[in-house]
Amino acid sequence: MKTRLRSLLWVFMALTLLLAGTTLVHAYDISFSDVPESSWFYEDVMTLSESGVVSGYPDGTYRPTKKVTTGESLKMILLAAGYPEPERAESHWARGYLNFAIDQGFLVRYQDISDLDINMTRGLLAKLAANALGLTDPGTYGTFTDTDSVYVEALYAAGIVGGYPDGTYRPDASVSRAEIAAIVNRIYQSREPVFPTDPDQDPAEITLRTTEQMIAFIKQKEGFQEKAYWDYAQYSIGYGSACSKDEYPNGITEAQADVLLREMLQGFEEKLDKFLTENNISLRDNQYDALVSLTYNIGSGWMKDSALATMLKTGLYSTNELASAMGIWCHVKQSGGDYVVHDGLVNRRIAELRVFLYADYSGSSDGFCWVRFTQTEKGDRERDIAFYETGSVYDPPFDATSDTEVFLGWYTESGELLTNLTATENRTVYAQWESDFY
Repeated sequence: MKTRLRSLLWVFMALTLLLAGTTLVHAYDISFSDVPESSWFYEDVMTLSESGVVSGYPDGTYRPTKKVTTGESLKMILLAAGYPEPERAESHWARGYLNFAIDQGFLVRYQDISDLDINMTRGLLAKLAANALGLTDPGTYGTFTDTDSVYVEALYAAGIVGGYPDGTYRPDASVSRAEIAAIVNRIYQSREPVFPTDPDQDPAEITLRTTEQMIAFIKQKEGFQEKAYWDYAQYSIGYGSACSKDEYPNGITEAQADVLLREMLQGFEEKLDKFLTENNISLRDNQYDALVSLTYNIGSGWMKDSALATMLKTGLYSTNELASAMGIWCHVKQSGGDYVVHDGLVNRRIAELRVFLYADYSGSSDGFCWVRFTQTEKGDRERDIAFYETGSVYDPPFDATSDTEVFLGWYTESGELLTNLTATENRTVYAQWESDFY
């Protein structure tokens, strides 16, 4: 799960921004002469201005085309992502933010930022924001014609950034004040507020569509932790519920963890219900449960323009297409910043598939095989892992592409071409190019 806003201020901000995103007409008390209502960034700038996150200039302008510095971007992204104000450094007003980002592994010391007063680029901002939000590799590639950055892909899948009409992302371009307002606003809107746990709360008073079978499933998959612990991209406690490091100094009981889990599931159900209602999607209880488990584990980013979201909207998909669309959400970020497939998440995605397809709540990861597509230096792979129902053929296939090489197919370690083979076991395959035979 992604980290949540960690104070009442952030809860207020999230609710304010959520209302700002509806179709209600909002009369802003602030105005800028260079931010007309017709501008694409109007709502973003106005919302953040009224909340005190951004400000204008004494002459009544906002200057939307003015570029933001690396220091300004660091502060806005980290605070929007829910992190506290860092210890201030004497050398530069933004040095504390940079130190914090480096200590957390979001950026690399002496490599990513050495000057806090130069313009922030769109590529570097994507790395900072994706890492700060704890976003996982969506496994999709080739969204933009000028970058294959996993950070850009992750932010795009989460609905935080977009590209240009010509299909580019322009990673080397500087970030404007209009763009940073839009990105920060979307980050705030993507947060799920933390609601304090009442130890005397009766779980029966918390209304959920999620079934008791699924609650037991989530508990089994998450395991119980009495004290807060670092879980790849956030601190968690109880049954995988997000928290701040010192939010529960004395730990919690299993009964409190149960209440916290149910309260957080309420928030995720609201996200899922909104997605289903807006797209006229009707689900059986077991299908709803499977998506709740997925969302609790990885956040709601999959609901924005992912392959899974598209399939659910159209209702047109095969078992294998659904399997790969759900299964691709199985990556974690290593300490070095790279995203890798996590075996535990692979098994969890398959178990959730079994809930969605067969109403099987056993937690078993049987019945599906995975194929891992190894990185190739001669071209780009369409994805790094796919899932297929045991006994089925490898359809849909996933290819690799290159501007200079002819892709011949994926080959197993034993030299078999991965075409019309039956999925009977997990496989790692390797790209073969025409030049490999010369």
